[in-house]
Amino acid sequence: MKHSQRLEHPRLASALVERGLCDAKKVEEALHIAENGHGSFPEVLVNSSLVSDWELSRVVCEVYNLPFVTVEIIDPDPAARKDLDLQFLAHHGLVPLARSNSVLTIAMPGMVAADVLGEMAATTDLTILPVVGSVQTNRRWIEKVLLAEMKAALPTQGTEAVNEAHDAGWDQLFDAAEAAVQEPAMPAAPLPSMRTAAPVAASAAMRPNVDLPPPPAF
Repeated sequence: MKHSQRLEHPRLASALVERGLCDAKKVEEALHIAENGHGSFPEVLVNSSLVSDWELSRVVCEVYNLPFVTVEIIDPDPAARKDLDLQFLAHHGLVPLARSNSVLTIAMPGMVAADVLGEMAATTDLTILPVVGSVQTNRRWIEKVLLAEMKAALPTQGTEAVNEAHDAGWDQLFDAAEAAVQEPAMPAAPLPSMRTAAPVAASAAMRPNVDLPPPPAF
């Protein structure tokens, strides 16, 4: 199954203006901000209070015929994100919900462009089934769960940079995490007289009041 329309931010912008939810000039400014790397288009809209998180998700569901599923509706399965690029997920605000064989169901922060999902499919050899989450619930989950996993995967001296980037804004988190991974780890000073051993889902959907086709495969 395919979308009736390709997932693209300009189409979403037009839909918001057509429904009278946003001023055309302000939406154009939000697109420009996102295109210059200062956050994704949906995040700019919500964080600038140009449209509510719920209204944005509702419009995406209606325009693209996709189900609405947030992390408040279903608890993401930890196995769904196994071997995935956590930095890529955090950068794009994506939450893996469930995996069945080679099929991965992923909640978008409202919406991401088709190219993002296509890149994920190409680099993982998985079939990506997108559902519509929300900007704020996705980011809360990423901050609570994914950020902790990213810190655990980084060298000790890199966690401070990740914390600083998080405080400054999500758009800097990806660069700081990548820099920390590339930074060589400092050798630990040996202890003088002792050695220490290192200690070592089915998805539920809340759909808009229309008959929706199954989500598309990438």
